[in-house]
Amino acid sequence: MSSIASASAPSPDSFSPTDRFLYRLAAAGSVLLLAHTAWRYPTLTLALVFACVAMFWACAWSAHRLLGARGAWALTGLALALGWFAEQMGSTRGWFFGRYTYTEVLGPRLGDVPLAIPLMWFAISLVGYVMASLMLWRQPVHTQPTLRSGLLTAWLAAMVITAFDLGADPYFVFVLKAWIMQKTDGGWFGETLQGFAGWMAVALFILCSFQAIAPPRRSPPPADGAALAVLVPILVYASGLVFQFFLGHPVEIRAIAFFAMGLPVLVAWAAWYGWSRPATAAAGVPQAAGPDLAPMQGVADPLADRTVAALIGPWETGGAATGEGLQRIGQANRLMALWTHNAALAGDWAQGAPADPAVTQALQDYVAQARRLPDWVDAAKVARAEAIFMEQGPLSCTLLFCSSLPECYELPQLAEVLHIAGQLEQHTEHRIRQTAAMVFPVMMKGGLTDPEGAGVAQVLKVRLIHATIRHLILHGDPEQVRGRVLPSAANAASGPMFSALSAHGWDVDAQGLPCHQVELAYTLLTFSYSFLKGMRTLGLGLPRADEEAYLHAWNVMGHVLGVRRELMAWTMDEAAVLFERVQAQATLLPGQPDVRPPLGRALMDAMARSIRLPVLRHLPVPLTRWLVGPETANRIGVDGRVSWLVRGVFQLGRLLVGLVDGIGGLLWPGFSLSRLLTRVVGYHLLTHFLMDQTRPLALPDRVLQPMRSTVSSWSHDGRAPGWINALEDRLTTRGDWTGTDRRSADATA
Repeated sequence: MSSIASASAPSPDSFSPTDRFLYRLAAAGSVLLLAHTAWRYPTLTLALVFACVAMFWACAWSAHRLLGARGAWALTGLALALGWFAEQMGSTRGWFFGRYTYTEVLGPRLGDVPLAIPLMWFAISLVGYVMASLMLWRQPVHTQPTLRSGLLTAWLAAMVITAFDLGADPYFVFVLKAWIMQKTDGGWFGETLQGFAGWMAVALFILCSFQAIAPPRRSPPPADGAALAVLVPILVYASGLVFQFFLGHPVEIRAIAFFAMGLPVLVAWAAWYGWSRPATAAAGVPQAAGPDLAPMQGVADPLADRTVAALIGPWETGGAATGEGLQRIGQANRLMALWTHNAALAGDWAQGAPADPAVTQALQDYVAQARRLPDWVDAAKVARAEAIFMEQGPLSCTLLFCSSLPECYELPQLAEVLHIAGQLEQHTEHRIRQTAAMVFPVMMKGGLTDPEGAGVAQVLKVRLIHATIRHLILHGDPEQVRGRVLPSAANAASGPMFSALSAHGWDVDAQGLPCHQVELAYTLLTFSYSFLKGMRTLGLGLPRADEEAYLHAWNVMGHVLGVRRELMAWTMDEAAVLFERVQAQATLLPGQPDVRPPLGRALMDAMARSIRLPVLRHLPVPLTRWLVGPETANRIGVDGRVSWLVRGVFQLGRLLVGLVDGIGGLLWPGFSLSRLLTRVVGYHLLTHFLMDQTRPLALPDRVLQPMRSTVSSWSHDGRAPGWINALEDRLTTRGDWTGTDRRSADATA
């Protein structure tokens, strides 16, 4: 089993011009608040407001360092807005905390609420979140939370926040007289117990909303100031502990604060100490290192490359394949059409087929070696992965279109190959259909392990296509070509793709081989890890055993595709590390045109054309940005150029769906609006790209027919209540999804 553990998360977002403007605006507001307080209020009030502003800015820096700009602004906006709203409703209507009235002690107000109070809500929200993440996950942020893990993090954070309030409320009421309780049950040193329930509820809602809208995708490494950024929230909380221990009122508060706040501080500090000193935490345990990726960029697929080299033969002077070589490639394509299923690979598939004996022999030698499954294959895990793919059905397709394919465009050199291998901006749908023609045979029942399946046969064809692309770009055998390959004159007789590939040129030393081992391994992860990560993001994460079974099945596929075992990941943690390592080392070369944005935009446009419902037509853009992350989305051209209404509906929908799913799951097992909406999007993508009767996939009939039957069975979600299926029919079609009883969604929009 390979172990890939040596990679650090990228550094946090740098300050963009927008960030600088917003921070300057906040700084100006802080200065005005302090100046106005100094002018109109006594020294005690100025000291209190200054303390709140100082805590706000300390936590703002920490949030930006730990959460990145997007996460920091999301938490800031939520805490300020929701904190102010809760306090305003409490002071005017008695909601949440009981009825009370603020005095002038805390300075200038917005409505009935002193401006210092929302600042405190932000600071204490960050403090609670960081400390809860440290205590639960031994990391300063909880990355890619599921519904359950995110709720657990928010719940513990709310408890930490409320423990602070146990001592703060009596002091502010009876010593500072910052507000006056109009009604009290006297349950807590003359204070009301309702206030603590309100603190729990408001803090829980703020942090659940934050994790639903902008969940951290990466945990920063304990370097470049991150360790201090994590320590700041702990110190802020510890300073409150020290204050309450020495000055708490009444005196009983001092003992309560020592335990109620002391335990979180101690546990969080211990977790921070272990996180910030990984070598100490793992003393005596050798740290496993992943493979060196750089040499792998000069390695492609020797078996497939030798096969294609035997077919094409020597190249002419000037970088053009000989006419005989192109004819042999054409014969090989006709022979590969006979690889209809896995069992056919073991038979005499070339018997009676008119072809050059050298072509037949080269393909037979290739198949004899490449069709063997690895000795580590676990048939039970492969079967479980197939079941998962089928159980998720159209959701799997939504993640394929909105996560796997976009992630493929992230690597500049791989994107360039995809660009020149078919001008994908103009032929996006063809690329999508080609991808589906590989994924479905692999993941359908028995695709990899059953002689009657077609996964191995289909992957072996793709493997030779990759090798052919390499040869045409490099004008020769990839095992021998190095340095810069100059473009050659296009040969129109060889076909548009062959001409485009051979006329492009390539720098092997700078770019590595086209479709080299690292890119193949990364592509493998986009179909396995990206799918599982997307399930987690949608709040539909699978059990660990199922995730590892899914990774295992795609590793088997990777073996057939020619991926080296040391570049495979077997757990989600390993996959995340390898995925980020590959993305981090893939850079655009100086002077190299960036073809990624046109590819990403073309994919979004193609999906928009496929969805008939106006409300959903442009949702793939914000959905893709959510699944792949805003940084990757921006690099591939999915930059959010949709209307504010679509963005607003999506963000509000994410929040509401998360909350409704949490409650609905308690009432109806299998209930999930997230699953419903992604199934609806998947239906429109499936029926447009894959099930169109006028454009059947380039697959043998023995594969197409089971595929159509499978898609037909997806029309009913067996895990959802009947009324959810009825609602889904309104958004898709009644009957099966292959056209038998199709009613256009246009009629129901």
